[in-house]
Amino acid sequence: MGAQEATDELAGEIEDVRFADPAFLADPWTPLIRLQEEAPVFFSRNQGGWIISRYDDVRAAFADRRLSASRVDQLFRGMPEALQKQLEAVRLYTGLIVNRLDGRDHTRIRVLMLKAFDAAVVRTVQGFIGEVIDEILDDCERLGTFDFMKTVSAALPTRVMQRLFGLPDEYRPLLFKLASDFTSASSAANVTPELLLKLDETIRTMNDVFNAIIPEREKNPGDDLISTMVHARDGLSKLNNDEMLAQLHGMVVAGAETTAHTLATQLVQIVRQDKLAAALRETPERAFDLVTELLRYPGTVKCMTRFAGEDIELHGQQIAKGDLLWIMHAGANVDARHWDDPFGTDMDRHNLRDSMAFGPGLHFCVGHMLARTELTEFFIRAFRRFDIEILQEEFEMVPSYIFYGYKELRVRFTPRKG
Repeated sequence: MGAQEATDELAGEIEDVRFADPAFLADPWTPLIRLQEEAPVFFSRNQGGWIISRYDDVRAAFADRRLSASRVDQLFRGMPEALQKQLEAVRLYTGLIVNRLDGRDHTRIRVLMLKAFDAAVVRTVQGFIGEVIDEILDDCERLGTFDFMKTVSAALPTRVMQRLFGLPDEYRPLLFKLASDFTSASSAANVTPELLLKLDETIRTMNDVFNAIIPEREKNPGDDLISTMVHARDGLSKLNNDEMLAQLHGMVVAGAETTAHTLATQLVQIVRQDKLAAALRETPERAFDLVTELLRYPGTVKCMTRFAGEDIELHGQQIAKGDLLWIMHAGANVDARHWDDPFGTDMDRHNLRDSMAFGPGLHFCVGHMLARTELTEFFIRAFRRFDIEILQEEFEMVPSYIFYGYKELRVRFTPRKG
Protein backbone atom coordinates (compact mmCIF):
# COMPACT_ATOMS: atom_id res chain seq x y z
CA MET A 1 0.00 0.00 0.00
CA GLY A 2 1.43 3.43 -1.00
CA ALA A 3 1.68 6.47 1.26
CA GLN A 4 -1.34 8.19 -0.32
CA GLU A 5 -3.47 5.06 -0.07
CA ALA A 6 -2.49 4.65 3.58
CA THR A 7 -3.39 8.27 4.25
CA ASP A 8 -6.73 7.86 2.48
CA GLU A 9 -7.52 4.75 4.52
CA LEU A 10 -6.66 6.51 7.77
CA ALA A 11 -8.71 9.56 6.81
CA GLY A 12 -11.66 7.29 6.12
CA GLU A 13 -11.50 5.85 9.64
CA ILE A 14 -11.27 9.19 11.46
CA GLU A 15 -14.01 11.80 11.58
CA ASP A 16 -13.03 14.82 9.52
CA VAL A 17 -13.55 18.43 10.61
CA ARG A 18 -14.96 21.40 8.76
CA PHE A 19 -13.85 24.80 10.03
CA ALA A 20 -17.01 26.52 8.76
CA ASP A 21 -19.37 24.28 10.74
CA PRO A 22 -21.14 26.21 13.52
CA ALA A 23 -20.16 23.51 16.01
CA PHE A 24 -16.46 23.95 15.20
CA LEU A 25 -16.70 27.74 15.26
CA ALA A 26 -18.17 27.53 18.78
CA ASP A 27 -15.88 24.76 20.05
CA PRO A 28 -12.75 24.00 18.03
CA TRP A 29 -11.04 22.34 21.01
CA THR A 30 -13.06 19.12 21.32
CA PRO A 31 -12.40 17.87 17.75
CA LEU A 32 -8.76 19.00 17.95
CA ILE A 33 -8.19 17.07 21.16
CA ARG A 34 -9.70 14.02 19.45
CA LEU A 35 -7.28 14.44 16.56
CA GLN A 36 -4.36 14.81 18.99
CA GLU A 37 -5.15 11.30 20.20
CA GLU A 38 -6.24 9.63 16.96
CA ALA A 39 -4.17 11.38 14.27
CA PRO A 40 -1.86 14.22 15.35
CA VAL A 41 -0.99 14.76 11.68
CA PHE A 42 -4.30 14.37 9.86
CA PHE A 43 -5.13 15.01 6.22
CA SER A 44 -8.50 16.77 6.12
CA ARG A 45 -10.33 16.37 2.83
CA ASN A 46 -12.76 19.06 3.94
CA GLN A 47 -9.96 21.57 4.52
CA GLY A 48 -7.68 20.39 1.73
CA GLY A 49 -4.63 20.09 3.93
CA TRP A 50 -2.88 18.58 6.94
CA ILE A 51 -4.10 19.48 10.43
CA ILE A 52 -1.26 19.72 12.99
CA SER A 53 -2.76 19.78 16.49
CA ARG A 54 -0.26 18.80 19.22
CA TYR A 55 1.72 21.42 21.12
CA ASP A 56 5.22 20.14 20.32
CA ASP A 57 4.39 19.71 16.63
CA VAL A 58 2.81 23.16 16.37
CA ARG A 59 5.79 24.80 18.04
CA ALA A 60 8.20 22.93 15.78
CA ALA A 61 6.19 23.83 12.67
CA PHE A 62 6.41 27.55 13.37
CA ALA A 63 10.21 27.29 13.53
CA ASP A 64 10.58 24.93 10.56
CA ARG A 65 12.28 26.66 7.62
CA ARG A 66 10.98 23.94 5.30
CA LEU A 67 7.50 25.42 5.72
CA SER A 68 6.49 28.60 3.93
CA ALA A 69 4.32 31.32 5.48
CA SER A 70 3.27 32.78 2.11
CA ARG A 71 -0.52 32.60 1.77
CA VAL A 72 -1.07 34.54 -1.44
CA ASP A 73 -1.22 31.41 -3.58
CA GLN A 74 -3.73 29.89 -1.17
CA LEU A 75 -5.94 32.96 -1.43
CA PHE A 76 -5.86 32.93 -5.26
CA ARG A 77 -5.93 29.17 -5.79
CA GLY A 78 -8.50 28.19 -8.44
CA MET A 79 -9.47 31.80 -9.12
CA PRO A 80 -10.17 32.82 -12.76
CA GLU A 81 -7.29 34.76 -14.31
CA ALA A 82 -9.57 37.68 -15.21
CA LEU A 83 -10.53 38.11 -11.55
CA GLN A 84 -6.92 37.85 -10.41
CA LYS A 85 -6.03 40.80 -12.66
CA GLN A 86 -8.65 42.89 -10.85
CA LEU A 87 -7.00 42.10 -7.52
CA GLU A 88 -3.48 43.38 -8.08
CA ALA A 89 -3.48 45.38 -4.83
CA VAL A 90 -4.59 42.37 -2.79
CA ARG A 91 -1.92 40.12 -4.31
CA LEU A 92 0.91 42.64 -3.89
CA TYR A 93 0.22 44.01 -0.43
CA THR A 94 -1.02 40.88 1.33
CA GLY A 95 2.04 39.08 -0.01
CA LEU A 96 4.44 41.66 1.45
CA ILE A 97 3.15 41.64 5.05
CA VAL A 98 6.00 40.49 7.26
CA ASN A 99 4.26 37.43 8.71
CA ARG A 100 3.59 36.18 5.17
CA LEU A 101 7.21 36.29 4.06
CA ASP A 102 9.99 33.73 4.34
CA GLY A 103 13.75 33.70 4.56
CA ARG A 104 15.81 36.83 4.09
CA ASP A 105 12.86 39.03 3.11
CA HIS A 106 11.08 38.13 6.34
CA THR A 107 14.18 38.66 8.47
CA ARG A 108 15.04 42.01 6.89
CA ILE A 109 11.55 43.48 7.24
CA ARG A 110 11.06 42.09 10.74
CA VAL A 111 14.32 43.68 11.92
CA LEU A 112 13.25 47.02 10.45
CA MET A 113 9.81 46.77 12.09
CA LEU A 114 11.39 46.02 15.47
CA LYS A 115 13.58 49.09 15.03
CA ALA A 116 10.47 51.13 14.19
CA PHE A 117 8.94 50.10 17.52
CA ASP A 118 11.61 52.13 19.32
CA ALA A 119 11.56 53.64 22.81
CA ALA A 120 9.87 56.84 21.61
CA VAL A 121 6.96 54.90 20.11
CA VAL A 122 6.60 52.80 23.27
CA ARG A 123 6.48 55.97 25.40
CA THR A 124 3.89 57.46 23.05
CA VAL A 125 1.71 54.37 23.37
CA GLN A 126 1.98 54.26 27.15
CA GLY A 127 1.03 57.90 27.27
CA PHE A 128 -2.24 57.67 25.39
CA ILE A 129 -3.65 54.14 25.83
CA GLY A 130 -5.06 54.93 29.27
CA GLU A 131 -6.60 58.14 27.95
CA VAL A 132 -8.28 56.32 25.06
CA ILE A 133 -9.60 53.59 27.37
CA ASP A 134 -11.07 56.12 29.81
CA GLU A 135 -12.87 57.89 26.95
CA ILE A 136 -14.42 54.60 25.85
CA LEU A 137 -15.37 53.67 29.41
CA ASP A 138 -17.13 57.03 29.69
CA ASP A 139 -19.20 55.96 26.67
CA CYS A 140 -19.92 52.64 28.41
CA GLU A 141 -21.16 54.46 31.51
CA ARG A 142 -23.48 56.68 29.48
CA LEU A 143 -24.94 53.68 27.64
CA GLY A 144 -25.19 51.25 30.54
CA THR A 145 -26.40 48.36 28.38
CA PHE A 146 -24.83 47.89 24.95
CA ASP A 147 -23.16 45.62 22.40
CA PHE A 148 -19.57 45.31 23.60
CA MET A 149 -18.39 44.42 20.09
CA LYS A 150 -19.49 47.80 18.73
CA THR A 151 -18.85 50.09 21.68
CA VAL A 152 -15.52 48.68 22.90
CA SER A 153 -14.05 46.01 20.63
CA ALA A 154 -14.48 48.02 17.44
CA ALA A 155 -13.45 51.30 19.04
CA LEU A 156 -10.44 50.67 21.29
CA PRO A 157 -7.90 49.07 18.94
CA THR A 158 -8.89 51.35 16.06
CA ARG A 159 -8.45 54.49 18.18
CA VAL A 160 -5.12 53.22 19.47
CA MET A 161 -3.93 52.49 15.94
CA GLN A 162 -5.08 55.91 14.74
CA ARG A 163 -3.11 57.60 17.54
CA LEU A 164 -0.12 55.31 17.01
CA PHE A 165 0.01 56.31 13.33
CA GLY A 166 -0.46 59.98 14.18
CA LEU A 167 -3.64 60.24 12.08
CA PRO A 168 -6.54 62.66 12.62
CA ASP A 169 -9.74 61.31 14.18
CA GLU A 170 -11.60 61.29 10.86
CA TYR A 171 -9.51 58.34 9.67
CA ARG A 172 -10.87 55.97 12.33
CA PRO A 173 -13.74 54.62 10.17
CA LEU A 174 -11.38 53.93 7.26
CA LEU A 175 -8.91 52.08 9.51
CA PHE A 176 -11.74 49.95 10.87
CA LYS A 177 -13.02 49.27 7.34
CA LEU A 178 -9.56 48.14 6.22
CA ALA A 179 -9.28 45.73 9.15
CA SER A 180 -12.81 44.40 8.65
CA ASP A 181 -12.51 43.95 4.87
CA PHE A 182 -9.07 42.36 5.14
CA THR A 183 -10.19 39.87 7.76
CA SER A 184 -13.40 39.02 5.92
CA ALA A 185 -11.50 38.28 2.72
CA SER A 186 -8.42 36.52 4.09
CA SER A 187 -9.81 34.52 7.00
CA ALA A 188 -13.43 33.83 6.09
CA ALA A 189 -14.38 30.18 6.11
CA ASN A 190 -15.79 30.76 2.61
CA VAL A 191 -13.99 33.45 0.59
CA THR A 192 -15.98 35.01 -2.27
CA PRO A 193 -14.87 37.20 -5.21
CA GLU A 194 -17.05 39.97 -3.79
CA LEU A 195 -15.08 39.99 -0.53
CA LEU A 196 -11.78 40.16 -2.39
CA LEU A 197 -12.89 42.95 -4.73
CA LYS A 198 -14.11 44.95 -1.74
CA LEU A 199 -10.75 44.43 -0.02
CA ASP A 200 -8.83 45.50 -3.13
CA GLU A 201 -10.77 48.76 -3.27
CA THR A 202 -10.21 49.42 0.45
CA ILE A 203 -6.46 48.74 0.16
CA ARG A 204 -6.19 51.24 -2.70
CA THR A 205 -8.14 53.86 -0.72
CA MET A 206 -5.96 53.33 2.35
CA ASN A 207 -2.83 53.53 0.19
CA ASP A 208 -3.93 56.97 -1.01
CA VAL A 209 -4.12 58.09 2.63
CA PHE A 210 -0.74 56.65 3.60
CA ASN A 211 0.97 57.85 0.42
CA ALA A 212 -0.09 61.41 1.23
CA ILE A 213 1.32 61.12 4.75
CA ILE A 214 4.60 59.23 4.26
CA PRO A 215 6.51 62.02 2.41
CA GLU A 216 5.50 64.53 5.09
CA ARG A 217 6.71 62.22 7.89
CA GLU A 218 9.97 61.75 6.01
CA LYS A 219 10.57 65.51 6.03
CA ASN A 220 9.07 66.26 9.46
CA PRO A 221 9.17 63.11 11.62
CA GLY A 222 7.22 62.88 14.85
CA ASP A 223 7.04 60.26 17.60
CA ASP A 224 4.42 58.21 15.72
CA LEU A 225 4.92 54.78 14.16
CA ILE A 226 4.77 55.95 10.54
CA SER A 227 7.63 58.36 11.22
CA THR A 228 9.80 55.70 12.82
CA MET A 229 9.02 53.24 10.01
CA VAL A 230 10.04 55.80 7.39
CA HIS A 231 13.36 56.38 9.16
CA ALA A 232 14.09 52.82 10.36
CA ARG A 233 17.44 51.56 9.09
CA ASP A 234 19.42 48.35 9.41
CA GLY A 235 22.73 49.30 7.88
CA LEU A 236 21.82 50.46 4.39
CA SER A 237 18.51 48.58 4.39
CA LYS A 238 15.19 50.37 4.73
CA LEU A 239 11.57 49.69 3.82
CA ASN A 240 10.60 50.60 0.27
CA ASN A 241 7.23 52.25 -0.27
CA ASP A 242 5.29 49.07 -1.09
CA GLU A 243 6.84 47.24 1.88
CA MET A 244 5.90 50.12 4.16
CA LEU A 245 2.32 50.19 2.91
CA ALA A 246 2.02 46.44 3.40
CA GLN A 247 3.30 46.62 7.00
CA LEU A 248 0.89 49.44 7.78
CA HIS A 249 -1.97 47.31 6.45
CA GLY A 250 -0.74 44.37 8.52
CA MET A 251 -0.54 46.50 11.66
CA VAL A 252 -4.09 47.76 11.17
CA VAL A 253 -5.44 44.24 10.79
CA ALA A 254 -3.42 42.69 13.63
CA GLY A 255 -4.00 45.66 15.88
CA ALA A 256 -7.71 46.00 15.25
CA GLU A 257 -9.23 42.61 14.49
CA THR A 258 -7.17 40.37 16.78
CA THR A 259 -7.40 42.69 19.78
CA ALA A 260 -11.10 43.31 19.19
CA HIS A 261 -12.01 39.63 19.44
CA THR A 262 -9.63 39.06 22.35
CA LEU A 263 -11.21 41.84 24.40
CA ALA A 264 -14.61 40.18 24.08
CA THR A 265 -13.64 36.55 24.67
CA GLN A 266 -11.51 37.47 27.68
CA LEU A 267 -14.28 39.63 29.14
CA VAL A 268 -16.67 36.68 29.06
CA GLN A 269 -14.16 34.46 30.87
CA ILE A 270 -13.47 37.07 33.56
CA VAL A 271 -17.14 37.81 34.23
CA ARG A 272 -18.07 34.12 34.36
CA GLN A 273 -15.33 33.37 36.90
CA ASP A 274 -15.89 35.61 39.93
CA LYS A 275 -12.37 34.98 41.23
CA LEU A 276 -10.87 36.58 38.12
CA ALA A 277 -12.81 39.83 38.47
CA ALA A 278 -11.86 39.90 42.16
CA ALA A 279 -8.20 39.33 41.28
CA LEU A 280 -8.24 42.27 38.86
CA ARG A 281 -9.55 44.56 41.59
CA GLU A 282 -7.41 43.26 44.44
CA THR A 283 -4.13 42.64 42.60
CA PRO A 284 -4.18 44.69 39.38
CA GLU A 285 -0.44 44.11 39.03
CA ARG A 286 -1.34 40.53 38.06
CA ALA A 287 -3.53 41.66 35.16
CA PHE A 288 -0.75 41.06 32.64
CA ASP A 289 -0.48 37.43 33.78
CA LEU A 290 -4.25 37.00 33.59
CA VAL A 291 -4.31 38.37 30.05
CA THR A 292 -1.45 36.03 29.12
CA GLU A 293 -3.30 33.01 30.49
CA LEU A 294 -6.54 33.92 28.70
CA LEU A 295 -4.61 34.40 25.46
CA ARG A 296 -3.82 30.69 25.80
CA TYR A 297 -7.40 29.61 26.46
CA PRO A 298 -9.85 30.48 25.09
CA GLY A 299 -7.47 32.52 22.98
CA THR A 300 -8.41 34.22 19.74
CA VAL A 301 -6.22 32.92 16.91
CA LYS A 302 -7.24 29.35 16.10
CA CYS A 303 -4.70 28.59 13.40
CA MET A 304 -2.27 29.76 10.77
CA THR A 305 -1.36 28.15 7.47
CA ARG A 306 1.95 26.98 6.06
CA PHE A 307 2.99 25.27 2.82
CA ALA A 308 5.54 22.48 2.61
CA GLY A 309 8.62 23.64 0.72
CA GLU A 310 9.82 20.05 0.38
CA ASP A 311 8.67 16.51 1.14
CA ILE A 312 8.38 16.01 4.92
CA GLU A 313 7.58 13.01 7.12
CA LEU A 314 5.84 13.66 10.43
CA HIS A 315 4.33 11.02 12.73
CA GLY A 316 4.59 8.53 9.87
CA GLN A 317 2.62 10.72 7.46
CA GLN A 318 4.14 11.78 4.14
CA ILE A 319 3.59 15.50 3.57
CA ALA A 320 4.38 16.34 -0.05
CA LYS A 321 6.05 19.48 -1.31
CA GLY A 322 3.37 22.09 -1.92
CA ASP A 323 0.88 20.60 0.56
CA LEU A 324 -1.11 22.95 2.78
CA LEU A 325 -0.71 22.61 6.56
CA TRP A 326 -3.14 23.95 9.15
CA ILE A 327 -1.05 24.80 12.24
CA MET A 328 -3.56 24.80 15.08
CA HIS A 329 -2.85 27.25 17.90
CA ALA A 330 -6.18 26.26 19.44
CA GLY A 331 -5.12 22.62 19.72
CA ALA A 332 -1.62 23.37 21.00
CA ASN A 333 -2.93 25.66 23.72
CA VAL A 334 -5.09 22.93 25.30
CA ASP A 335 -2.80 19.94 24.73
CA ALA A 336 -2.72 18.02 28.02
CA ARG A 337 0.75 16.73 27.11
CA HIS A 338 2.02 20.24 27.77
CA TRP A 339 -0.55 21.89 30.04
CA ASP A 340 -1.90 20.82 33.43
CA ASP A 341 -5.67 21.39 33.58
CA PRO A 342 -5.67 22.98 30.10
CA PHE A 343 -9.22 24.33 30.37
CA GLY A 344 -8.64 25.92 33.77
CA THR A 345 -7.50 29.50 34.30
CA ASP A 346 -4.26 29.59 36.28
CA MET A 347 -2.12 32.74 36.36
CA ASP A 348 0.55 30.85 38.30
CA ARG A 349 1.34 28.21 35.69
CA HIS A 350 5.04 27.43 35.61
CA ASN A 351 4.84 27.48 31.79
CA LEU A 352 2.57 30.52 31.46
CA ARG A 353 4.77 32.07 28.75
CA ASP A 354 4.62 28.95 26.54
CA SER A 355 1.34 29.96 24.92
CA MET A 356 1.06 29.82 21.14
CA ALA A 357 -1.19 32.91 21.19
CA PHE A 358 1.11 35.16 19.16
CA GLY A 359 3.02 32.43 17.37
CA PRO A 360 6.54 31.42 18.42
CA GLY A 361 9.74 31.15 16.46
CA LEU A 362 10.54 33.07 13.31
CA HIS A 363 7.15 34.76 12.93
CA PHE A 364 6.54 35.84 16.54
CA CYS A 365 4.08 38.73 16.43
CA VAL A 366 5.88 42.08 16.20
CA GLY A 367 3.07 44.01 17.92
CA HIS A 368 2.41 41.55 20.74
CA MET A 369 3.34 43.99 23.51
CA LEU A 370 0.98 46.62 22.12
CA ALA A 371 -1.90 44.11 22.21
CA ARG A 372 -1.05 42.94 25.73
CA THR A 373 -0.84 46.54 26.94
CA GLU A 374 -4.26 47.39 25.53
CA LEU A 375 -5.84 44.30 27.06
CA THR A 376 -4.17 44.71 30.45
CA GLU A 377 -5.00 48.40 30.81
CA PHE A 378 -8.58 47.94 29.65
CA PHE A 379 -9.42 45.21 32.15
CA ILE A 380 -7.75 46.99 35.08
CA ARG A 381 -9.66 50.19 34.40
CA ALA A 382 -12.98 48.56 33.46
CA PHE A 383 -13.25 46.35 36.54
CA ARG A 384 -12.09 49.15 38.82
CA ARG A 385 -14.95 51.35 37.59
CA PHE A 386 -17.76 48.87 36.89
CA ASP A 387 -19.63 45.75 37.86
CA ILE A 388 -20.03 43.97 34.53
CA GLU A 389 -22.72 41.50 33.45
CA ILE A 390 -22.95 39.35 30.32
CA LEU A 391 -26.55 39.47 29.10
CA GLN A 392 -26.60 36.41 26.86
CA GLU A 393 -25.94 32.71 27.34
CA GLU A 394 -25.24 31.73 23.74
CA PHE A 395 -23.16 33.46 21.10
CA GLU A 396 -23.16 33.63 17.32
CA MET A 397 -19.56 33.17 16.25
CA VAL A 398 -17.71 35.06 13.53
CA PRO A 399 -17.37 32.80 10.43
CA SER A 400 -13.57 32.82 10.41
CA TYR A 401 -11.10 29.95 10.25
CA ILE A 402 -8.48 32.15 11.95
CA PHE A 403 -10.34 34.00 14.70
CA TYR A 404 -12.43 32.73 17.59
CA GLY A 405 -14.85 35.56 18.31
CA TYR A 406 -18.41 36.75 18.71
CA LYS A 407 -20.61 38.68 16.30
CA GLU A 408 -22.39 40.35 19.21
CA LEU A 409 -21.84 40.55 22.97
CA ARG A 410 -24.62 42.17 25.01
CA VAL A 411 -23.35 43.55 28.33
CA ARG A 412 -24.33 45.81 31.21
CA PHE A 413 -21.77 48.12 32.86
CA THR A 414 -22.90 49.42 36.27
CA PRO A 415 -20.69 51.98 38.04
CA ARG A 416 -19.27 50.61 41.29
CA LYS A 417 -20.16 52.45 44.50
CA GLY A 418 -17.41 53.89 46.62
